Amino acid sequence: MTILSIETSCDETAAAVIEAEGGMSRPRFKILSNIVSSQVKIHRPYGGVVPNLAKRAHQENLAAVLKKALEEAKLLKKNPKSEIRNPKQIPNTKYQILNTILEREEILRPKVIQFVKKYQAPKIDLIAVTRGPGLAPALWPGVNFARALAYFWGKPVIGANHLEGHIAANWLMPISGIKNSELRIKNYFPIICLIVSGGHTQLILMKGLGKYKLIGETRDDAAGECFDKTARILGLGYPGGPAIARTAEQWKSEIRNSKSETNTKYKIPDTKYQIHLPRPMINAKNYDFSFSGLKTAVLYLVKEIEKSQKLTEEIRAAIAAECQQAVIDVLIFKTLKAAKNFRAKTVMLSGGVAANKELKRQIADAAKKKIPNSLFLIPDSRFCTDNAVMIAAAGYFASRRVKSISWQTLKADANLRLA
Repeated sequence: MTILSIETSCDETAAAVIEAEGGMSRPRFKILSNIVSSQVKIHRPYGGVVPNLAKRAHQENLAAVLKKALEEAKLLKKNPKSEIRNPKQIPNTKYQILNTILEREEILRPKVIQFVKKYQAPKIDLIAVTRGPGLAPALWPGVNFARALAYFWGKPVIGANHLEGHIAANWLMPISGIKNSELRIKNYFPIICLIVSGGHTQLILMKGLGKYKLIGETRDDAAGECFDKTARILGLGYPGGPAIARTAEQWKSEIRNSKSETNTKYKIPDTKYQIHLPRPMINAKNYDFSFSGLKTAVLYLVKEIEKSQKLTEEIRAAIAAECQQAVIDVLIFKTLKAAKNFRAKTVMLSGGVAANKELKRQIADAAKKKIPNSLFLIPDSRFCTDNAVMIAAAGYFASRRVKSISWQTLKADANLRLA
């Protein structure tokens, strides 16, 4: 099955083409293209994603991203010159319906019409698109784009769950020490999966592909959201996660290179400050998270320090390192606690924050020590952050469960849950 996929849940405009086979028991994926257009420069001045700006950027970029994805997959072919010169060969009603589908996508609509006039329908079997969860203004351009293409090209389309995409990212690359031919997914269940990103921090119990049970989630800010807000407080820039990670590494390098006895873990030299931030809900009996209080603790700490001295780069680095470690401590403790209690055969890490090197290193080490008989999986860093390849994989799994797929019934759902 050749799948074209589209992702616009937040601030990345992405398209990809993959070949998938093996069904639900031995899925195998070959990536033919993976194109991502970032909106970081657009949102950086605001310190976060502005939904309407994201929507506009998706409308401007979708056709170009699709063209590049099909071109890289060697599936882009121009229509015969006669059709380009005389588009009336295609019934007017077909263009009218296309206009109706894209009536709310003013910037995108002419780009799509120009694209389908110029290029042939690619040889694909399915279109997969993120239908949720995400920012509603960002989701709809991608969904309507997929609906328009599915209608005009006569292709089936399926709405994929963004969170299932993050989970599916774990199956995209060969697992270390296991040949693809030996992969039987059923042998990995039950699975505990930690999905950690800017918008989500959830613990999922998986008893099979498409069989999900939410056992814990954040009650307020997600981990990535906490990093964004902390980075803003410290003046480290946007996006916050990578900024916190870089600054924390700077602090750790200073600690490793320092010979000063006073320069201990989070002690600021020549000051009274020994930085220690809370680990919210780490001892709670449930599997829920809360990171809003951590961000508030950083804010109060910064205000206290600024009463007596300037917030130096060294102080910023120490706070960033401690904040990152506080988040990591809570994530690891809750995940491994769930893995033990549910006797998980596999522990997975997914989502944008899963690209954090320190989190990956520490959770892998902790899993090896505390649950040595379980397998630990982390997606390739390319597939941790939002991308369309993971949506193609999720679409493949969803297509094995759904009998009827139609562009007419597809809708975005900003609050979509894992069922």
